[in-house]
Amino acid sequence: STLLASSAASDVYKRQYYSRSSELCSRTWISYYRDADGNRCCQELDFYLDRTGVDYIRVEYRNGDVEVFEYNFRWNWENYAQTSIRMSYGPGDVSYLDDVYLGGNRLSGYLDGRDNFVEYQGSR
Repeated sequence: STLLASSAASDVYKRQYYSRSSELCSRTWISYYRDADGNRCCQELDFYLDRTGVDYIRVEYRNGDVEVFEYNFRWNWENYAQTSIRMSYGPGDVSYLDDVYLGGNRLSGYLDGRDNFVEYQGSR
């Protein structure tokens, strides 16, 4: 059997990789925040097992206007420990979520630098 032929360490890694990925892809991740101008924002991130994703942002401006932005991206775990997610929105447009914490219906980390801690709650 090919399963017996693979090393035990490789098997464990594959199970862990899939487990972290399936947890990441199991729900929509939502964050509410205010932008630099004080507008209310809602961001929703969806990750899919085929390594694609959608970044949805809704901005409520002080004057009552609402704008919605939707961005598609490709993602992957950037390191073996699965503590960094690379999100590619297109040529030259890449974001990194580092020091990823994933558990207890929470996804958090530093987005594109140490001064930008973000936290998302899961929604099924």
